[in-house]
Amino acid sequence: MKKYPGLFSPEIAWALLRIFLGFLFVMAGTEKLLGNFNGTALTGTLTSWINGGGGVPSDPNLWYVGFLKGTVIPHASLFAGLVAYGETLVGIFLILGLSTSIVALIGAFLNANYYFAAAQTSASTQMVNALFIVVELLFALACVGQFYGLDQPLFGYLRRRRKEGKAGISSSKAA
Repeated sequence: MKKYPGLFSPEIAWALLRIFLGFLFVMAGTEKLLGNFNGTALTGTLTSWINGGGGVPSDPNLWYVGFLKGTVIPHASLFAGLVAYGETLVGIFLILGLSTSIVALIGAFLNANYYFAAAQTSASTQMVNALFIVVELLFALACVGQFYGLDQPLFGYLRRRRKEGKAGISSSKAA
């Protein structure tokens, strides 16, 4: 067994970070699904961010304001559902370690949108979304679902099957 200088292996650390981030997504998504998060609530939140309501400065990302006003707000009910279900599903898949690379990219996309829509609300909001984006991109690049997740048995099996198929093809060519 390989020794690590820390309390546990890097694989366990990746898995714990993946599960923790998944838990945060599930909590945020289920709160929206079970609460009063709908098109009206989303429109109110986005409008206050755009106009600088509640002591929050107006949104400095003018290019993104155009997207919010022209696309999101007119279809706020659709986007409210996409956000709520998207957060919940991203969280569940991260916890399970299933299709982690793809799901992490979807999570990064969600957080990038939150970053551009709400970055001006506070430095902590900006930093949390930026941190989540970086972590999710690292999840995608490191394929962290292979560490104590369902990606390992699922995609490990598919990799083995593909290698067996290639081995069968190359051995039949040699004959």
